[in-house]
Parts: sequence; structure tokens; C-alpha cells
Amino acid sequence: MDFTADEYARRDAGRLREVLAGPPVTWLFLGDSITQAVLNTRGRRGFVEHFTERVRGELGRLGDAVINTGVAGSTAEDVLSEFHWRVGRFAPDVVFVMFGTNDAGQGTDGVRSFRYALDQIVQRSRDLGATVVLQTPPTVAGSEGHEVIARYAAEVRDLARDLGVILVDHQARWSESANDTWFDDASHPGAAGHVELARTLFETVGVADDESATYTLRLEQVAVL
Repeated sequence: MDFTADEYARRDAGRLREVLAGPPVTWLFLGDSITQAVLNTRGRRGFVEHFTERVRGELGRLGDAVINTGVAGSTAEDVLSEFHWRVGRFAPDVVFVMFGTNDAGQGTDGVRSFRYALDQIVQRSRDLGATVVLQTPPTVAGSEGHEVIARYAAEVRDLARDLGVILVDHQARWSESANDTWFDDASHPGAAGHVELARTLFETVGVADDESATYTLRLEQVAVL
């Protein structure tokens, strides 16, 4: 059955609430090196691991599976030929999608193809029966590349609105609040940045709690830029 964007938005918000109150499910995170979260966290947890701690640990959803298929250097377009391997074979119930950082290397000329690829990822995930959550990429450090990332993030927002997809808007928060301690290099969050990504994710999907050690975690990280 086809739904309007508003109907999808209402349905998917309800589905997330049902998922969190129901039987075990599979959560899948799809993205690039920021989702993969190796090297730049310097041995500490990435935001997907914080999500795992919050859901499987603190919320006691021990039967849930949290799968991370983030691949460093990948773009939304790369996923189109790898969709079964990175998404379909896991039969996920919820798919979190975050691209844009590498895609932005194509400049503004690449925005149209980026939107098409992201649209296809949403549609194919929905065809699997999954609820999709789009995430804007966090901003980059300094001024170089900031405007291009912002343009790609705006496209993610527009697509989320047009398709009725739940949106985690990291870029908006980072544009307002990020400081050098959140970054490991010009393009990648460090461990402290991943804590902030997790916090925004928790708030959006409804699992933020001031009594949660994971949600209230703060890391003392020296700026490396």
C-alpha cells in the first residue's frame, strides 16, 4: 500500500514506539566511516555502540540485534550495488541511514544523484518492511567544505519531509554547538563527537533519559585540530 508523506511520518513514529515496547528486533546502521567509527574514536565507542549500550543494556532489550554496515569512504550511490549485502540479507526492522560526507566531494553538481541514491535506499528498505530513519551528516571542522556539507544535509532534510521519513538532524546541532573537542580531524568526529551524535539520536527516537548513564555521558577530550 502506498502512503502519503504525512501518513508515512505518523506510521513510522508509531512503529518506533511499538518496536521499543515489543519483541526483539534488528536495528541496522548504514553509512560511511562516521557510522563505521574506527580509528578516529581512538579505541573508544562510536555512536552505534552507544546506541547498543542504551538499547540492549540500559533498556534491557537483550534479544535485539544491532548491526553496523558502515564502510569508510562509501557514498549513498555505492550502496545501490551493495544493497543486499549491506542491508537486505539482515532483514532489518529499522534502518538508520547517514551519508553525505563523502558524497559532498562531488560538490554541488553531485546533489541530484545523491538525492536519487538516498531515495532508492529509503524505498528499498521500506520494501523489506523496515522503518527508515535518515540522519544528516555532522558538519566538518573549520570553514572549508562547511557550505557543501550544509547543502547535502539540506537535501537529506528535504527528502525526509517529502517521503515522510523520521529525521535525526545532526548537522543542525553541530552547526550551532560543535567545538574542536568534538572532532578527531577536519572530517571525522572523535570519541566526544560520537557521544554527541548518540545524544541527538536518542532524543529523536525517544530513548533519551536524564537517568541514563549513556545519555548523560560526557568525555573529556583534548582538541586535536
